[in-house]
Order: sequence, then C-alpha cells, then structure tokens
Amino acid sequence: NSLALLTDAWHMLNDVFALTFSLLAAQIAQKPITSRKTYGYYRAEVLAAFLQGILLWSVVFFIFYEAILRIQEPIEVMSLNMLIIAVFGLLANGLSAAILSKSREESLNIRSAFLHVVADILGSVGAVSAGIIMLFTRWYQADPLISMMIGALILYSSAKVIRETANILLEGVPSHIDMDAIEQRLLRVKGVESIHDLHVWCITPTKMCVLSGHIVVEESVDRKELMQHLIHILKQEFGIDHTTIQLEEEGYPQAREEHTLRKG
Repeated sequence: NSLALLTDAWHMLNDVFALTFSLLAAQIAQKPITSRKTYGYYRAEVLAAFLQGILLWSVVFFIFYEAILRIQEPIEVMSLNMLIIAVFGLLANGLSAAILSKSREESLNIRSAFLHVVADILGSVGAVSAGIIMLFTRWYQADPLISMMIGALILYSSAKVIRETANILLEGVPSHIDMDAIEQRLLRVKGVESIHDLHVWCITPTKMCVLSGHIVVEESVDRKELMQHLIHILKQEFGIDHTTIQLEEEGYPQAREEHTLRKG
C-alpha cells in the first residue's frame, strides 16, 4: 500500500520504456544522411529526450493527485516489506546510474536517461526513508508526503532537459552561443560593413551548429579571403560547423523585418 514504493515502481517501469526508446533513437541517429534527410537523423535523439521528459512529468502529476488523496485519508502500509523492496530498488538504481554516468555528456538523449535514473535513486531513497519512519512511528502520512517531495525533485531535474530539447526543436539559439557576441565579432572584421538576417541553430546540442546570414561588405574587399576568414572565426571561436553567408554590397534588397547591425 505504499505510494512512495508504487511511485518508485511506476517510475522505474517508465524508465524501462524510456531507455528502450533512447536505444532505438541512438540507433536511428546513426543512419546516414540522405537526399531527403540532409541533416541526417540526429534529431531523433532530441525528440526522444523531449518525449521522455513529458512522460516523466505525467507520472509526477499522477503522484501528486494520489498523494493528496492519501494525505486526506491515510492508508496503512506494510512498512517492513516496503523497506526491504525499496533497498533492493536503491541498489539497482545506483548500478544503472554508475553505468550511464560515464556517457551522460555525449548525448542529450543519454543525459535524459541518466536524469531518469537519478530521479529513481531519489525515489528509492524517499521510499527507504518513508519505510523507516512508518516502521518505527506508524505515521502513514509520511508515505504520501515523501512521495510529493520526490515528485518535486523529479520535476526540477527534468525541466532543464525539456526546456533545452524544446529550444532545439523550435530551432532557437543554443544556450551556449551568444548571438550578440557573434554579431559584434563579425562586425570587427575588416571589410564588413553591416550584418542582417542572421540565424543560428543546432541539430543537437553537440552536433551540427548552423549559421546563416547576410553580410554587407566593402566593394574592394577580396570576397574569397573574407569568406574563409569568417568561416574560420565562427568555427574556432563559436563552434559553428556549418556556415552559409551571402556577401552583398550596399543596396541589396532585404525583408522589412530583418534585424540589421552596422559598424559604429
């Protein structure tokens, strides 16, 4: 009858599906680039991480709902049995976290799976704590209260992944890239007069950062040399792998809503 243990069990079952989904997404991401998928399938991992986060939040909202009901009407829990099972769950989650921690920085998908398991560890710790409290005090409201605390930690830990994946899927500027810094750096390059219609996005947080934009240049500038210099700056200083820049002279047509920056 333990909500904390039930929460931990549902969360771990969700992780089974999430880790399976992550494995499939990682396999799909390795598929080669085609004429129909010119950026490849890297976004499959980002989509998997986003869906994992949403599934995790749905579990948490169920926890909160059930916990409120049990706070109002406490249910007797078989505390000793619960405690034994929770300890085994804690050991299993600790082993899973140790395995995933070695690769968590390689992929947002793996990091999402790692956060799932860390949240599971917190769930197991909470279940163990609730079991100890109820075993010695018979205060059964500890079970739903600790479940809500675990749920809050899960929401906090998964929010960053959801926010980051949503930003990638919406093709927002990556969190590690400063658009103002890029604009000011390019304006300092000799021969550059102004910049407009500048966009930066990434296929994943670690693969294929892309920039496109229009740069107005001086008439006498060596365009080939300038282009090579701009690509080098963007790659070495900002980690942008794919650059598409249109070099123009003053007076070229541009959309009314485009953001334009000029020297001085």
